[in-house]
Amino acid sequence: MFRTRRFELDAWLVREAGKTWVEAGADAAEAIDFLEYYGREMLRLGVEQPLTEVSGEDNRLDYLPLGVVAVIAPWNFPVAILTGMTAAAVVTGNSVVLKPSRETPVVAAKVVEIFEKAGLADGVLNFFPGSGSDIGDPLVSHPGVRAICFTGSMDVGLRINEFAAQTPPERFWIKRVIAELGGKNSIIVDETADLDLAAEGVVAAAFGFQGQKCSACSRLVAVEEIFDSLLERILERSSRLRQGSTLDFGTDLGPVISESALTKILDYIELGRNEGELVLG
Repeated sequence: MFRTRRFELDAWLVREAGKTWVEAGADAAEAIDFLEYYGREMLRLGVEQPLTEVSGEDNRLDYLPLGVVAVIAPWNFPVAILTGMTAAAVVTGNSVVLKPSRETPVVAAKVVEIFEKAGLADGVLNFFPGSGSDIGDPLVSHPGVRAICFTGSMDVGLRINEFAAQTPPERFWIKRVIAELGGKNSIIVDETADLDLAAEGVVAAAFGFQGQKCSACSRLVAVEEIFDSLLERILERSSRLRQGSTLDFGTDLGPVISESALTKILDYIELGRNEGELVLG
């Protein structure tokens, strides 16, 4: 089902999230990989598991569902990560309350539609769009929610962790939390590196999807011996990036996700002007 509607998902990713066609294709393909992986893993884990035999003991290992899982998905991989977290919860026997990012609710609704048309029973996957500030706290603190899967900022992740650790009288368990939070990733280049290959990797990592992902290269550390040569290669490749609407197949850099993101990026550019040298832009 996902494969037959992959290009439709690509188009929504381009239109709603501002991804280039290349980035959109990778996002949808990763969602398919997640479905394959979690489905096949459940086939492996769903049968009798090998255990160490102990004389005089009769031991067995069973995996039990938790119950209701809250899935809080991000806007930067609104198909892949959303699908992966949802599929993992569903195949292990849980029901899901899915809250997509308020920036990308339409493509999330398309994913839910695919799950439903694939035969998922009513009530297993429950679509719950809205602003995190309005529905986030009630969702993660609800006593019926047994686990929370979240991808997003560190501040929100810590808040979710705090809610999950509370044990009011109506709840006797600690909620499980799986949180994937932001990162500041470095690429380190020394004198033994292929500088052309390194430059290609840096530019792709730094500017893919306008740098709006936790895996983006946000800092480059290069030894002094090759610094100037590497910088020259990076500038040459970066200056060739084509900016514009991602509806155009030739665009390398499209829009950022929101006006608040634009403001934050411009603030960082000004911070960079004061702390260092602006070499391009």
